[in-house]
Formats: sequence, structure tokens, C-alpha cells
Amino acid sequence: MLPLFFYRLDLSKLTFSTPIPVVAGIGIELTAYAPTLAALVVTGFMSAGGFRRLLRPVIRWRVGLQWYAAALLGPSILFLVGDVIRMMTGQALPKSWIALPGAAAAAFLIGALIAGSFGEEVGWRGLGQPRLQKQYGALSAAVIVGVIWSLWHLWPTAAPGGLSTTTWSETALTFIRLISTSVIYAWLFNSTRGSLLIVMLAHAGHNLAVRFVPLADNVQHGDPVVTTLYAVAAAIVLIGTGYRWLSRTHEYPDSVPNPSSVEPGAPAHA
Repeated sequence: MLPLFFYRLDLSKLTFSTPIPVVAGIGIELTAYAPTLAALVVTGFMSAGGFRRLLRPVIRWRVGLQWYAAALLGPSILFLVGDVIRMMTGQALPKSWIALPGAAAAAFLIGALIAGSFGEEVGWRGLGQPRLQKQYGALSAAVIVGVIWSLWHLWPTAAPGGLSTTTWSETALTFIRLISTSVIYAWLFNSTRGSLLIVMLAHAGHNLAVRFVPLADNVQHGDPVVTTLYAVAAAIVLIGTGYRWLSRTHEYPDSVPNPSSVEPGAPAHA
């Protein structure tokens, strides 16, 4: 249905000042929230208490302060390290290391943070990661979710002009970065007893870093330095916690109902 939503919108000419048709705007919003909407629909068929169990981790806030710091500050620190690496290797640097957005961009950013965090993470880490890791292990689950996440991020190519907005190398870097990020988010999720709030803050932290810590030529999504740093961070997580659990607790959070053990219409137990 995306071509229908975008029938008047050429993404190759899209800017912040471009007027977007109402139908196309609805399509963009639905696409942004598609992972969470899909998770809610699927969970609704699992059990009568499925919604509650799926959304409960969103407000699981009683975790150590170090997890809040890692989620909110980690991405910006990683981006700044990337700039230091560029400076040391003689690569192009951004005009400024920190960039504060204007009022219009800030308003847009707030909506993007909500869509990127809640609109995606309830699906990716709220449903996908906990369900898959019980069967395949945490690392395999994170890789599967990361691949699906990367494919989902290719939705602009379905719109007119969408193919011109990316290159094959940027697409490959996106897969590497998002699969690596998926491993990191699985670690955050499993290490905080299934706090989806922490994962959502980490997702928001990355989006904030993209805006506040600009990279050279505005290539955050296809930048080899940032992608490499995310891959290194994921490797450190893997070495430190092990592929089975991606957590030192050696247990999986119980956050979603198991359809094989819950009868249709039966309440899900905490």
C-alpha cells in the first residue's frame, strides 16, 4: 500500500520545507508505527492479557542508573569518538562538533523520537527479541531482528524517487549497523530484566546523536566509521556476555505470552 500513500511524493526532492500531501503524510506515520502496530495485532490474538504483557516493559523503569546513562549518552559518545578518529586520520570533519536544532527542527525531532522509539521498539524488542531468543538464543534472535529491521528501513525505495536516495554501499552499511545495534539493544533488554523503556531511550539517544553530533557531509546512516564503532561495541557485548544470553544474568525476561502454552481467550499470567 506504500505506493498508494506516496503517489504524489518524490522522495528524491524531499526537504524539511517540502509540503507533504495529507495521504502521503498518513502513509509515513503508519509506516513509522508499523512494527508496534503489527506487534499489538499479533499479541491481541495470543491471549486476553497479551496487550498488558506486551506493553508492561515500556514502564519498567526500576533499573540501575548506569543503564539510563548507557542508553542516553552512549550514542553521542560513540559519534564523538567517530569524529576524533576522523581528526586523527585526516578525514573530513563536520563544521561543528555539536549542533543544536532550531525550533522547527526540534518540533520535528520530538515526533521522530516518539515514532522511532515507541513506534518501532514494541515490535522489535518488545515482541520479536523475547519470542525468538527463547527458541534460538539471544544472539541469533538479535541478528534475525536486525535483518528484519534493516529491510524495514528500506521502505523509502517503494516510493517514487526512493531508489535515488541511497546507494548499495549505504544499504550494506545500514545492515551492518542495525544488526550490530540489535545485538546491543538485546543486551540492554536482557540485562535490565526486559526494560523496554531503556531500549526506547537508547533508540532515542541514537536519533538525538544524529541531530546533535553531526558527521561530515551528513552521512550518519551510511558512515563507515560510526558503523564500525557500533560493530565493535556489539562485539564487546558478545565477548563479555556470551552468545546464548547476551546478559550476565543468564536468563530471559518473561514479557510476552507464549501462544503454544496459552489457550485462546485465557488470561496471561504475570
